[in-house]
Amino acid sequence: MLRNKLMIALAAGALISSTSCTNLDEKLYSSVTDEYFQDPENLPSAVAPVYASLRSFYHHENAWGFSQVCSDETLVPTRGGDWYDGGKWLQLNAHTWNENHPHLPRLWNAPYTGIARANGLIESLKGFEQTDEIVSTTNEVRFLRAFYYFNLMDMFGNVPLVLTTKHNGDTPASTRPEVTQFIVDELEAIKDGLPEKPNYARVGKGAAYALLTKIYLNAGVYFQDGSKVVDPTDEQLDKVIQYSEVIEGMGYAVYPDYLETFKLANEENNTDYIFAITYTADDPLGNHGNSWGVHYDTYKVKGIEWGVPSKWNGFSIMTDRYQSFDDADSRKNQFYTEFEKIDGTMVQHEQELPLFDANKTQGVRLMKWEPDLGSIGVSWGGWSGNDFPIIRYADVLLMHAEALARKGMNGEAISMINKLRTEGNRFDSSSPIADANAHFTQLQSDGKVNDILDFILMERGWELCWEGVRRQDIIRHGKYLEAWQNKQMENDADAFEERVDENGNSYLFWLPSKGKASDGSHRYLFPIPPTQVAANPNLNQNDGY
Repeated sequence: MLRNKLMIALAAGALISSTSCTNLDEKLYSSVTDEYFQDPENLPSAVAPVYASLRSFYHHENAWGFSQVCSDETLVPTRGGDWYDGGKWLQLNAHTWNENHPHLPRLWNAPYTGIARANGLIESLKGFEQTDEIVSTTNEVRFLRAFYYFNLMDMFGNVPLVLTTKHNGDTPASTRPEVTQFIVDELEAIKDGLPEKPNYARVGKGAAYALLTKIYLNAGVYFQDGSKVVDPTDEQLDKVIQYSEVIEGMGYAVYPDYLETFKLANEENNTDYIFAITYTADDPLGNHGNSWGVHYDTYKVKGIEWGVPSKWNGFSIMTDRYQSFDDADSRKNQFYTEFEKIDGTMVQHEQELPLFDANKTQGVRLMKWEPDLGSIGVSWGGWSGNDFPIIRYADVLLMHAEALARKGMNGEAISMINKLRTEGNRFDSSSPIADANAHFTQLQSDGKVNDILDFILMERGWELCWEGVRRQDIIRHGKYLEAWQNKQMENDADAFEERVDENGNSYLFWLPSKGKASDGSHRYLFPIPPTQVAANPNLNQNDGY
């Protein structure tokens, strides 16, 4: 299975530097022969370029960064002159971005690159004898194309459905419900034509059922026009329950030690990973997620050498989110509040974290993925081989619980959460709140949750922290537009102040005026990059931008 992962990685790497992010007309397979496709040994190499675009997802300047920094989970404070970066992180934290945010082109282009590659391969595969291997590979590529459209729909709402390599670049945008329906139809058509036990790093039946489960749970968001959120229907919730049960019968399991889930040694046989992005410690096939938050002077964390070559000291967990974890919850171990310098000195990370002018040690940091001691360095980050889960079995259990609760089956929902907690050994068994019902009762008594849906949202935050799902969750639960720590402001374009950093360099510091939280429901979606609107006469900018 390791060979399969490396084949995909190496074949994809050959295309990364040569393929345009915006070219939807690229033809990648025109010179490949019929005999090549008929040999099953060659199919992983053929599909590898379509997988390659997944690597853009887990990136601080792409989908993961937008999902995290726009939520109540992650904060990128300014630290003197560090991390101001023209105000782009403050805008995401404060929900004051506009159509000129510098990361929007990446958010748009990366999925469409994957879609272009998928379209080319699907068209090529149609012309060959439809062996079992060809049909299965076609289904695999259709899943990846559907996932790329899922990301575009989730972030932008109305987007062009480009399903062929032959087009003029002026495809009109389909509505968000139309795009969602296309994704659902594709996944429903292929879900049982995928292998139930695929090789690691390949898409299988569980991934299709899990993505459908996620869409049906978020149906009250995705089948709307982008400006409102409603509850999913009973029929949609029944689909969540039905498909969750199918997945639960496939042999997946949560790890009995939370942090074992994310260890490098457990990736190849990971019973919890249903759909994951694979990386290798190579340039440019690795990820640099372990660079984003770690302090510059870090040598060891919890006695483990932090072997990542570059340390950025930026991303931190919000104080309120960190303090919501109970000490008896093993998932609190994904964070650390101190590190060791190379001279043996211990340095503390303060829990309190302001948005502006934080010092360099403020903010609790995260070590969910162990440092990859085999990572290699480049000038701006470290390439690590830690894989990233897009959907885990634990997520499915919690989606199942939420669907049950939304149908008024609270006891069954609590039982599903306890299934996760017990099988995953998430709490010290001696703790009075190890049982989910006792924990819910205590939090409700303390005024920290209003109802069981609030509790499930909390549980999702504890289990899936830093996994790029928080924005989706708080939109679905109607909390995305509310105020939270450091998000109580509206944009004041003239509020700049000249400051001087510790090196004597002057910079303009953006000071939003205090006022309110999100300034409208248009924040459910992001603006389409102006270059795309200008290039396509049939594409209109999203409302509010």
